Amino acid sequence: MGDKKITMETIQTYVRLDNEIHMMEIKNIRKSLKMKEDQLKDVQQTESQLKTHYKECQDKTKKEKADVDDLTGKGGQIQASLGKAKFDQQMSKEQAEYLEALNKEELAKKDLEGITKQIQDIQAEIKNLTPEVEKLDKLVAEQEELLSSIFKGDYGSQKENELESKMDMLVEKRNRVGVAKYKWTNGKVLLQHAVNQLAYAVKKWDELGKLDKSDTKTMYTMATEARNNLSAAIQNLQNTQKYLSNIQFPYCKEDEIKTLQKATANVYIDMMTTDRHKHALNCFSVTHKRSYALLQWFDSVLTSVIEKDFRSASDEERECSKQLRIERLRLMKESVEKDGGTCNLDASLQREQEECGQEEINDKQVEQELVGLTDADDVPGSEGSSKNMPPPTPMPLKDLAPPPSEEMLFGNINKLKDQYTKEKSEFTKVQEMNKQRLDQGLQEKLAARRNRKKRVQEE
Repeated sequence: MGDKKITMETIQTYVRLDNEIHMMEIKNIRKSLKMKEDQLKDVQQTESQLKTHYKECQDKTKKEKADVDDLTGKGGQIQASLGKAKFDQQMSKEQAEYLEALNKEELAKKDLEGITKQIQDIQAEIKNLTPEVEKLDKLVAEQEELLSSIFKGDYGSQKENELESKMDMLVEKRNRVGVAKYKWTNGKVLLQHAVNQLAYAVKKWDELGKLDKSDTKTMYTMATEARNNLSAAIQNLQNTQKYLSNIQFPYCKEDEIKTLQKATANVYIDMMTTDRHKHALNCFSVTHKRSYALLQWFDSVLTSVIEKDFRSASDEERECSKQLRIERLRLMKESVEKDGGTCNLDASLQREQEECGQEEINDKQVEQELVGLTDADDVPGSEGSSKNMPPPTPMPLKDLAPPPSEEMLFGNINKLKDQYTKEKSEFTKVQEMNKQRLDQGLQEKLAARRNRKKRVQEE
C-alpha cells in the first residue's frame, strides 16, 4: 500500500469523515434495517395465516347464512310439524350462529387489512434505510482507506489500537441499548392507544347495557363501536408483543388476549341478555386495567433502566471517540513534523473540542428522532373518539412486576467486554513477539478488525 503524505488537508478530511460516520452510526441504521427486515418476514408470515383464517370465516358465514335461508324457506312446513314456539327457538339459534359468524368474518377482515398496512409501512422504512446504510458503508471504506494509507496498513500506536477496539465494543453496546430504547418507546406508544381504545370500548359497552332492549338499532351501533375499539386494542397489544418477542409480559399475556378475542367475537350475542352483558363488561374492564398496568410497567422499565443505560453508553462512547480522534490527530502531527512540515495541533484540537460539543447536541436531536417514531396515524384505529380517555386507578409502583434482566433487554453485553479484553491481550502479545514488523497474517487480521463496524453483531 502506498504511503500518503499527511497535510492539514488530510487531517481535515479525516475529521470530516469521522464526524459523518459518527452522526450516521448514532442513528443505529444498520441494526434498524436488520430489525425491520426480520419484522417484515414475521409480519408476512402472519399475513399468510390471516388470509387463510379470513377465507375460513367467509366459508363459515356462507354456511350459516344458507342454514338461515333454508329454515326460512321451509318455515311453513317446520312450523306445522314442530309448532311455532319450537320453530322460533330454532330460527333464533340459526340467526345467532349466522350473526356470530358474520362478526368473526368482519373482525378477520379488519385484522387482515391492518397487517397489510403494516407490511406496506415496513417496506417503506426498509426502502428509506437501505441507501443510508450503503452511504455509511461507503464512508467507512473511505475512512479505512485513508487511515491505512496514513499508517501504512498498521495501527499508528498501541493506544490507537486499544482505543479503536474499545470504541467498537462501546458502539455495539450503545447500539444494543438504542435498539431496546427504540422498541420499548414505540411499544409504549402502541400500548397507550390500546389503553385508550379499551377505555372507550368499556364506556360504550356500559352505556349499551342501560339501553332499552327494544332499541335494537342503537344497540347494534354501540356494540359495533365497542367491537371495533376492542379489535384495534387487540392488534395494538399483539403488535407490542411482536416488538419485544423475547420479553415475557407480566400483564395482558397471550391467554388473556385470546379471552378478549372470544368476548369481542360474541358482542352481538352478549348484548342481548343482562348476565352475558355483565360477564363481557367484566372481561373488558379487567383487560383495560391490566393493559394500564402494562403501560405503567413499560414506563418504569424505560425510565429506571433503559434511558439511564442509554445515557451512560452514549457518554462512554462519546468520550472514547474523543480520545481516539485526539490520538490519531497527535500521530498525524508527528508524521507531518517528521517530514519537516508544521502542524497547528492546538487549532485542530480546539476544533475537535467544539465539534464534540456540537455532536453531543446532535446526538440528543437524533435520539429524539429515533424514539417515538410510531405515529398515531399508523396505529390500528377505531371508530369514535378513543383519545385521552381517563385511565383506571394506577397500580402502586411497589406492586409492579420487576423489570427484565439486562441480558433480556440488551443481549449479553459482558460478552462484548470479554471480546475486547481478549483482543487487547492478543495484540499486546503479538507486539511483544515482533516489535519490528507485523507479518502478513496479522495485517490481514487487523484489516478485518478495522472493518468490524460493517458487521451487525448478533448473539
